[in-house]
Amino acid sequence: MTKSFVNETAPRAPVVLAAMDKFRGTASARQLSEVVARAALVQECNSDVQPMSDGGEGFRDAFEGDVLTVQVPGPLGEPVQSTITLCQAASGLAAVVEVAEVVGRHLLDSPTRSEALAASSAGVGHLILASAGYGARSVLIGCGGSATSDGGLGCYQVLKDAGGLPVPVTAATDVTAHFSGARRYALQKGIHPDDLESLENQLSDVRALYLANEGVDVELLARSGASGGIPGALAALGGVLTSGFDAVSRAVALQDRVSRSSLVVSGEGRFDEGSLEGKVAWGMAGLARDRVPLLLICGSVEPGAEEIFLRDFSDVKLVSLVERFGESEAFTNTVACVESVVAEEIRVGPGAKRPTA
Repeated sequence: MTKSFVNETAPRAPVVLAAMDKFRGTASARQLSEVVARAALVQECNSDVQPMSDGGEGFRDAFEGDVLTVQVPGPLGEPVQSTITLCQAASGLAAVVEVAEVVGRHLLDSPTRSEALAASSAGVGHLILASAGYGARSVLIGCGGSATSDGGLGCYQVLKDAGGLPVPVTAATDVTAHFSGARRYALQKGIHPDDLESLENQLSDVRALYLANEGVDVELLARSGASGGIPGALAALGGVLTSGFDAVSRAVALQDRVSRSSLVVSGEGRFDEGSLEGKVAWGMAGLARDRVPLLLICGSVEPGAEEIFLRDFSDVKLVSLVERFGESEAFTNTVACVESVVAEEIRVGPGAKRPTA
């Protein structure tokens, strides 16, 4: 007899909470969540769709509201189109924005050595000012996926020149790195290995500037080194730093929705050591524990990270698309693979062994 996914405390009709994160470069969180819902419907289940994010690319996907487009400077000062989602919050109209849409790596895909060092976060400051200009009483900014390593200096200078933060700002991050930890991600952004020492000195100078001007030692703050140090700049000006997953979870009442579900389906593109730092997979496992079965579908799964994860969450079903379908199929037909997994796992139950051919 297979183990049923149905939560006995849930409503009579099975409800699948479709809460996927993006698979970077392959499918958005909304696309994946909607395909999970479609697969659940075929299996005669109801669904609750909630795209998820840990603060990185696709952060705005998790929020509903009026969408506005604005033009701000990109990483090298060139004009780029960015987006603001205005939604209702307890404190009034809130703007949700993303660092990745302003100074994201996709905007500086193959930078030269000098471009990687010169990439500025100034556009982020302009985006925050624009949000306030449209009537936002607060700004929630997803800080992940940036092409910059300037310690948030460009952003800081724009906001400082404007008199500081125009409204309360919360920076939601996908990593917990302290300010100097921005160096850890520099190579991913095109910084040459020979320039790492120079970058380290630059970050040290920026830290000293924030301390001298604002009385805040950003090195002492967890999350200040995310997104090239942009959260550090915002914190120096009085902003609040928080977990991206927690920010989304609070905003969309995720804990209550998990409790009302029969099965939660979530996942992210690559499950690795970074996933253990509080990203979507880890966060969903914590919310679902002892409440409802959880099926995690990931593009690929690093064995060492899987072993550590399953020590804490032994009841979670963790599926690797690469392992199940092969690398080519997993990357070229991601959405179809996810749909297939959901249909199969609902049929046999997430706690059951996969049937053999």
